[in-house]
Amino acid sequence: MRVHFLDGNEPRATELRRIAPALDFELTGLPSGFSASAPDPIERARGMVLAADVFPCFAEVVDLITLEGNSLRLELDSENDVRFCRWWRETAVRLHLCVALRTSAGAEVALFSAQAPGRIADKPRGLRPLGWDRLFVPAGFEVTLAELVVDPELGGGGVDPVGLRARVYGDLVAALSR
Repeated sequence: MRVHFLDGNEPRATELRRIAPALDFELTGLPSGFSASAPDPIERARGMVLAADVFPCFAEVVDLITLEGNSLRLELDSENDVRFCRWWRETAVRLHLCVALRTSAGAEVALFSAQAPGRIADKPRGLRPLGWDRLFVPAGFEVTLAELVVDPELGGGGVDPVGLRARVYGDLVAALSR
């Protein structure tokens, strides 16, 4: 069954095809005028699939959460992630990934999420469309998550080195198989 990946991008799609080859999806934009303003990543992902008019569909939302439980989403200046890294560098955080799935207009939204510990990078590294992954260094690594998934020479093997997306997308594939 083909699924719509809402507001996804090609670098993330390439990563997902390696992680979850059984997931048959296409990139689909959100309706114009949609704004994901909810502070919680779970609610932002839920809002994205509720705004969609294509089914089945899923959306991915990522956030960085401090050990005190504070989201850093509103701290990021979308024009200057270098400044963000300089300000928050070496801060211990958890990368929170949430994926929402909606199979039809009347279906309830299924949610899948996972977190990985790490820290804020000294500077953004990796492909820009990979978002927060460019600013996050997973525990046990010295390079960003974005670098790990793209360059096997850096120790990530190119396939979800921390297992975060593999867990979440494995659950998504299982839900679609029911």
